[in-house]
Amino acid sequence: MSSFILFSLVGAAILVVTLLIEFSIRKNWVSYFFGRKLLHVIAIGTTASIIDIGIESYNLGMTLVAIGILLIGILVKFKWLLQQESSYGIALFPISLGGLLMTGVPSVLVGTAAWVLAISDASAGLVGRKWGSPKYNFLSESKSYQGALAFFITALVCMCIRFPDLHLGWWILLSLLPTLTELFSWKGSDNLFLPIFTVAWIQLVLTTPHLGSWIWVYITAIFILFLAWWVIYKNWLDQTGWWAAVWVAAVLWMSGGWKALSAPVFLLVAGSVSGRLFRSTHSSEKRTAQQVFSNGWIGVVLYMLYGLTDQFHWQLLAWCSFAISICDTVSSEVGTAVGGKTFNIANFRIMQPGLSGGISVAGTVGGFVALLLLAACLHFIIPVTTIQLLWVVTTGMLGMLVDSFMGSRWQALWRQGDKWIEFYDVDTQSQLVKGEAWLDNHWVNFLSNGFTMICSYLLYALFFL
Repeated sequence: MSSFILFSLVGAAILVVTLLIEFSIRKNWVSYFFGRKLLHVIAIGTTASIIDIGIESYNLGMTLVAIGILLIGILVKFKWLLQQESSYGIALFPISLGGLLMTGVPSVLVGTAAWVLAISDASAGLVGRKWGSPKYNFLSESKSYQGALAFFITALVCMCIRFPDLHLGWWILLSLLPTLTELFSWKGSDNLFLPIFTVAWIQLVLTTPHLGSWIWVYITAIFILFLAWWVIYKNWLDQTGWWAAVWVAAVLWMSGGWKALSAPVFLLVAGSVSGRLFRSTHSSEKRTAQQVFSNGWIGVVLYMLYGLTDQFHWQLLAWCSFAISICDTVSSEVGTAVGGKTFNIANFRIMQPGLSGGISVAGTVGGFVALLLLAACLHFIIPVTTIQLLWVVTTGMLGMLVDSFMGSRWQALWRQGDKWIEFYDVDTQSQLVKGEAWLDNHWVNFLSNGFTMICSYLLYALFFL
């Protein structure tokens, strides 16, 4: 029997088990929570066992991707399977693991990520449900630190078994990012992103040349924790924002050392200093995890690609992504504080200051000055040409304009009495007057940054690669 047939039969078996458990949940034979966790462990654990066989990884990858696509089709067609929770997580993990195998990632790394996803994620859910109190919210998900601790311990055990030649310090480091990633999972998204980031993290930790001795690792850890404490002390971040900042700092350090860390530090300092300098009301607001990720996630991923490939253009594009966030943040702070006429970027009509989609002379000038300062700093941090500096500045300005345009056309706008606000207020039962209800300022920041960076990458590849 060929391995392809074997994989197909196993995949069919997983499909049958999936349908049986979902049917049992529907019939109330087992509780929804227990049934979902049982399905999670069985399906992903079986997949991890097959990956560990280590034969014909590419065929296995194609089979897993096909299973994932088929599951998505089934779940879309038969929506009753998702009666209590809109999650496609069970269909996302085969696509994630299969895609990694198809790209040539060593099966030992993919298998490790699969076991962490199967055991640690389930442990976090069970412990969090039983003993998780108090809880914190990320988007629409409720999580607990007790569950995160259970995830970390089981991930640590997994790393010990998978990499027995390492010592405790390395096992702890390898377990760090998967735990932080699970903290911010949302509607089954961890089944897609957790394997990818776990594999990338393991590769970064085991191959990063600038780590050096463990003394420098400890010094770096202390510096990152001090930096995180400082931003909380200065009221720049709330509790979830703090953990998101640790996630960002850890990935950036592994990807590019202190040079990579300087980008988000500049973003934090520029936003806070500009807000306080011009006495913006935004400056006193604590940044949440959503704000941290919406402004920094794409840049972090680009820097991770640089750390994995050592190709300079990923590093430059990461700085372009951070430049967009810096320009947008500073222009918003300065424009709101200074005042003056604010124009809708879509039709150039005068609009209420402080709302997305508006641009002002003061805000635009403030954002441009921030980009010039960023370019000056970048010149001393990494070796860049004048054209590359102009590329960063131009991308930053265009990204800010794209953000304003998307905010004007599609971002949700709510009416609260005589005022217009950008976030739904439960207490006052705000009315949606325009845009998509789910598309708030965080999503606009993320999507506009992503769209601009795709365009920037394509143009850079066309002219310079």
